[in-house]
Amino acid sequence: MGTNDDIPTLVVLVLGDSSVGKTSFVHMVCHDQPLSSPPPVTVGCHIEIKLYERRDRHQNPNLYFIEFHDVGGSIQHKNSRSSMFYDEFNGIILVSDLTSKQSYDNLKEWLYEVIRYRSRQKLPTEFSPDVLQNFDVPILLIHTKFDESNGVSLLNNSKSTNFNSNHSLSSTSLLPNYNRRSSLANLFNCDEIFLNCYSNKRFSVDTHNVAKLNAFFEKMIKKASVEPIEQIQQFDWFASENHYIH
Repeated sequence: MGTNDDIPTLVVLVLGDSSVGKTSFVHMVCHDQPLSSPPPVTVGCHIEIKLYERRDRHQNPNLYFIEFHDVGGSIQHKNSRSSMFYDEFNGIILVSDLTSKQSYDNLKEWLYEVIRYRSRQKLPTEFSPDVLQNFDVPILLIHTKFDESNGVSLLNNSKSTNFNSNHSLSSTSLLPNYNRRSSLANLFNCDEIFLNCYSNKRFSVDTHNVAKLNAFFEKMIKKASVEPIEQIQQFDWFASENHYIH
């Protein structure tokens, strides 16, 4: 966790396939308004910063810089991006496109790419739920293009999901309602947000989505505050603390 003029900085990795809306989502969060047009494809890493104020202003510190590292999703850069961007972070946001089943399926591989790089152990090539047992980094799922999905999702929203299966998806299942979550949100034990990145109606002040995002920030703050560096280094899966700011 870095500092800038006494304001701590937390780093979030924003990961997912190309053209799923990572840059549009980050822009909306950091600038409180949607992009007017689709952005160019990210090459390398695009960085944006948001000043986050905690609801409980008696907390000290109550201000944090949240630094979003929007990592390009090109498969050609898979071998190089790990060593460049996965060393120091405090949380992970995984982004998929509601109209693309493949982008949702690939979220497991994106997370596993980070886990394999950070692990001190030799891990299997294929993802399995077992690798999540010691992975203790806050995660948030973002599903974009809600408007284009016409209220129908490629995600499985069944109340009971067998994670020993291949996390099968239904092409006709409706978006999760109330306390139901997609299979990956259950697998990763995290919240998820459904939105259209070119409209701020589903992501304005005091909405349920903002509450989920703030809860994600609070989880990062809690972990960065209560775990000393020497304790964090004992975990095979947890990233080292951030000590820089762009």
